[in-house]
Amino acid sequence: MADFQRTFSVSDLPSNSSIVSIPLAASVFGSILSGPVADRIGRRNYFFVAAISKFTGSLVQIMATSIGTLILGRIISFYAIGIFSMLVPLCKSMYSCATNVIDQSEISQPEHRGRLIAFYQLGVTLGFCVAFWIGYGTSHISTNLSWRLPLGLQILPPFLLFAGLFALPESPRWLIYRERMAEAFTILTSIRSSVGEDSIQMEYIGIVQDVSFDKHFSSKSYSSLMHKGIENNRRRTLLGVGIHMLTQLTGINVLLYYLPHILQSTGITEINSELLGNGVSGMVNMLATVPVFFFIDKWDRRRILTGGSLAMAICMITTATVLGAYSDKNGTENVFINNKAATYSILTVLCLFIACFALSWGPLGWIYPAEIYPQLIRAKAMGVTTAASYSFNLFISQIAPVLFRHITWGTYVVFGCSCLLIAWVVHAFYPETRVSL
Repeated sequence: MADFQRTFSVSDLPSNSSIVSIPLAASVFGSILSGPVADRIGRRNYFFVAAISKFTGSLVQIMATSIGTLILGRIISFYAIGIFSMLVPLCKSMYSCATNVIDQSEISQPEHRGRLIAFYQLGVTLGFCVAFWIGYGTSHISTNLSWRLPLGLQILPPFLLFAGLFALPESPRWLIYRERMAEAFTILTSIRSSVGEDSIQMEYIGIVQDVSFDKHFSSKSYSSLMHKGIENNRRRTLLGVGIHMLTQLTGINVLLYYLPHILQSTGITEINSELLGNGVSGMVNMLATVPVFFFIDKWDRRRILTGGSLAMAICMITTATVLGAYSDKNGTENVFINNKAATYSILTVLCLFIACFALSWGPLGWIYPAEIYPQLIRAKAMGVTTAASYSFNLFISQIAPVLFRHITWGTYVVFGCSCLLIAWVVHAFYPETRVSL
């Protein structure tokens, strides 16, 4: 946006990646510090802290008049996002229009967990889609409203979340861990109202036994994440961190961050690249997440991850092939020469890549880690694995502009080979976690 670039003395985003990278670093710290805090004060209370932080950060960004103030606001906001990214898949619930509760890993039944945590990814993609179209809608305003308005709208979600948290129950597992038994049983009864009293009692006793075992035989420190022992926490931690690292190495966030610039390099005009790059890709990402609910708890996790990796590899290698065959090899830019068919074929293949990600790694990147940790280390482990996600996101966001600048279409070969390697890693090292129905 022209007024944004004038106000903060920045040019195109790839050459000013600190606007992206510094807030991502804040998310790393937000997620990794969330484990012990959430264990101490409770999941629900920590949501209140995150909502206030996000509101404050958004307010600072709205009022920013210098690049330093803007980045400060983004640091505060992204610290809160790091907390959300760890807490939401970990434990919290959201209510359906009926009386039943749709809940996540700490209050969900194992055979439904995949679909329920997939709601988290659907919310993420819906947020992306709405944000992209708002940004496109205001990008042609000549005044500072072009960027202050979309930044200003960011104060609404944390405000609504803060108000809604008063109706949200605490995690029964955390309450039992803190020996608040009566409160835990009351909440479990309310969220399992559709099943019989005997089933509720059996589930409650099972949770109490699990927590008691963890308390007596598991360490609560971060060092316990690398213990082998009975639970083999070291392997669990490596698998959880690995799944988030591999998610970033697919190259998905490179496309989401820089797709408008990628499309400009293929000959699409600036305005259309904004529309197609952000708006269309955001819609593809969101719509492709919807079919996940129909198969995520029926198909093996490993097969979905492996198949998604292979499909994304094909998309990346196809993109590299078309770019290499039709681009102007004499210029410094990778620009198509009057070949609209090739240009829009690239857009189609990249949208297929995003769809393949949304059908596989998008939801399973959060589902898989939530299924492999015992209760006592789950919060700390989810914090560490989420921090790994943001760390590799930060790494990829820094090297992507360099790759695009120096090897142009060869960048897609790199990510294509990475997806092939990822498929092999999952096949060779990752166990199945789906509960058989």
